[in-house]
Amino acid sequence: MRVTTDISKADLVRFNLAILPRLRSTYVTILVITVFVFGYICWKNGIPQTQSNWIAFTIGSVGGGVFGMLFGVICSIISILLMSSRNNGILGHHEYTLTDEGLHEKTSANEGVSKWAGVTKVKVTGPYLLFQIAGYLFHIVPARSFETKEQFSEFVSLSMEYWQNAHNKRVN
Repeated sequence: MRVTTDISKADLVRFNLAILPRLRSTYVTILVITVFVFGYICWKNGIPQTQSNWIAFTIGSVGGGVFGMLFGVICSIISILLMSSRNNGILGHHEYTLTDEGLHEKTSANEGVSKWAGVTKVKVTGPYLLFQIAGYLFHIVPARSFETKEQFSEFVSLSMEYWQNAHNKRVN
């Protein structure tokens, strides 16, 4: 089964915003930043002695953790947008073909196969079908690439079937 799509910078932004709340690393990062902010506040002001100080330090630390994560996400998205182009094959025309061998991708810059055993995860997130190749490396197929929802569902089902067969898993 084959689909052709055109990946835009807007797709990259939407994909990142859709996937980040679902990644465990997002929350680990917030926790780590929160601990560092709490440590810094305690270093500057001393260990809190009252309940209201504990609450204020905690709220300030969590706020710092969330702000730090958001700042990191913004920097990351800006970096992705600056480095992505049609010339390097990230943006523009993509042709994806599903075979029992793997996910075949063809762009103006490259052509390759991600074998199913090497694909970490296949799932639908928001309006995208995601093929996770490594921790933060994904192939994305927008649902808008299909004429109907049924065609998208068929592509998703076949992708899941191939992936499950390669990993001997059944996913509901």
